[in-house]
Amino acid sequence: MKTELLAPAGSFDALKAAVYAGADAVYFGGTLFNARVYANNFDDENIKTAIEFCRLYGVKVYITLNTLIFDREFKEVLDFVSMLEEDCPPDAYIVQDLGLASSLRETFEGIQLHASTQLLVHNSFGIDLLKEKGFSRVVVARECSKSDIAAIKKSGIETEVFVHGALCVSASGGCMFSAAIGDRSGNRGSCAQPCRQSYNGTFPLSLKDLCLAEHVKEMLEMGIDCMKIEGRMKSPEYVYTITKVYRTLIDERRLPTDAELAELKSVFTRSGFTDGYFTAEVGPHMSGIRTEEDKAVTRNTSVEIRERKLNVQFNCVVKNKMPSSLEAYFGGISFKAYGAVPEKALKHPLAKEDLTSRLKKLGNTPFLAEVELTLEDGLILPVSAVNSLRREVCEGLKSEIIKNNSPKGHLSKNNEVANNAKKDFCRNLGNKKTEIVLRFEGDIPSAKFINKLLAKVERIDVPLWRINELRGGTDFSKISAIMPRTVFNSERDTVCELLKRARTLGITQLTVPNVSFIPLCDGFTLHGDYTLNITNSRTLKEVSGLGFDSALLSFELNPRFVGEADLKKEYIVYGRMPLMHTECCMIQNAGKCQGKNKGIRCSCFLTDKTGASFLAMREYGHRNIIYNAFPTYLLDKRKELAQQGINGFILLFTDEYEKTVENVLDRFERGLPPEGKFTRAALKK
Repeated sequence: MKTELLAPAGSFDALKAAVYAGADAVYFGGTLFNARVYANNFDDENIKTAIEFCRLYGVKVYITLNTLIFDREFKEVLDFVSMLEEDCPPDAYIVQDLGLASSLRETFEGIQLHASTQLLVHNSFGIDLLKEKGFSRVVVARECSKSDIAAIKKSGIETEVFVHGALCVSASGGCMFSAAIGDRSGNRGSCAQPCRQSYNGTFPLSLKDLCLAEHVKEMLEMGIDCMKIEGRMKSPEYVYTITKVYRTLIDERRLPTDAELAELKSVFTRSGFTDGYFTAEVGPHMSGIRTEEDKAVTRNTSVEIRERKLNVQFNCVVKNKMPSSLEAYFGGISFKAYGAVPEKALKHPLAKEDLTSRLKKLGNTPFLAEVELTLEDGLILPVSAVNSLRREVCEGLKSEIIKNNSPKGHLSKNNEVANNAKKDFCRNLGNKKTEIVLRFEGDIPSAKFINKLLAKVERIDVPLWRINELRGGTDFSKISAIMPRTVFNSERDTVCELLKRARTLGITQLTVPNVSFIPLCDGFTLHGDYTLNITNSRTLKEVSGLGFDSALLSFELNPRFVGEADLKKEYIVYGRMPLMHTECCMIQNAGKCQGKNKGIRCSCFLTDKTGASFLAMREYGHRNIIYNAFPTYLLDKRKELAQQGINGFILLFTDEYEKTVENVLDRFERGLPPEGKFTRAALKK
């Protein structure tokens, strides 16, 4: 399979730039349900025109539906897809939400789905599961190294890899920062980019842009199916330049020249580029901001977007007493039209040179023509007749090319999925038993304290990579080990050893942040973590079908907006919400890291310009989790949440002391109102 070059289109001008520069495929979204809602995007009418334009040039189209969906939105998104499938079917849809993927698969037989990078596909363990869920391609997480990508490629699914553009410091699909501090959800397409702001007077969360131009040749040798350019918020000039350079490198299977690297930098850069994730050389050198010098270079760069014409062959026949005819050929496609009957010339017969010149006047059409002409002597044909014949042939050929390049639509089988989503909306299970879960992501309490707490709660969650800190005498049957947010193929053996150790201790429960980990979890009772991004009943149903006993709803969601499910629904009612999971060590960037291999629990605070301080703590693999500056406090909302179907109340602790833990638990049991600084999170919506 030829490696595909996929370019972004946040506007019609950017789409044309991508096509003219040689993209094999483009991706863009409608006005809703895509991860770039502040791009110009395309309304229903413009999206049809955009898709037709791509079809004319033989360019594939992938529609982005890569946001989390609420129950109340299912009918609207399915209606949107129905419109596309009937009028202008794309080649595939890029999807994040597992519930939406299920609904699309059930509603439109044979529909093509690509797993968004927001699904955080960073290993090969769960690829078979994604295939079962109807995905034919995965957009690999940007944090993957070359070896990680190679492992996913070997799993037998199409691989799409980002090669250029902006990098989020947070693991894809795992950023709640913007949603927490400004009600602009990155998972819903409206990220305010807090990662680009200053903390402690520097910019530890801002990464340089990705550039893998110098790795194109080895990626081709790996057999990567698609190289993807980020940039739906970028200008047409940016899209044209980046696409053009990568087109050349792919076609010529070579490394970029210094001039080509300079060209890439000229249209946009943040203190240069990085390939740190791909080369597995992660560190502070990946940080960068958009400097005034960077902006000046871009302002002084002029980009000429050259329109790409399609070379066609015209065959024109003008004979006495016969209708004139013109047939056009392009890539095995043809269209023929008939026009006026020529007359005998009295003075100036039609010359071959003149007729050829008129036929080549293709103006604003996408065509350039070579003309083969059969013209009998002594005839005349009015200019208007020639123009009419040329226009009819161009329009006809254009329609035939578009028709030939358009895939067959997948007509809706029924509306049951949308109807069921509507029925499930806001149905509650307030009569189910409610349970208390304590979650420790900071220091692990003493065995004495844990046993004291276990008498009051259903479960205690602790990080899997820290279970060796648990002391003897603990009732391990009520402990759930939280798996790391990220487990690359290279880390599988180590994580499996940790799971083996958990079994030896008597731990029988796991809190699982990614469905790809399920093959590693045989024999454990599974609890779904918040990073499953559950925001609707359909995804709850999918998670239940995968064998989970409970699922933690996304804290971007007010639970009254999700319907019932067969499994227990959990919700965080206290604690600093985890906002980011980073592959880079922010503690190291802030100069507070105490060393990768010392086994010390590092932490620091990142203080923004408002004075809010966000806690950063080490996670497995020298990664970090960044927490909100203020705790969520819903300890006084127990009855309300129970009426909305919440069965498990999670109290999350990071840097609290044991006395604080006891106080919080007491306040929850008594339903006391909050004190000090706090947030109500999604419950205020």
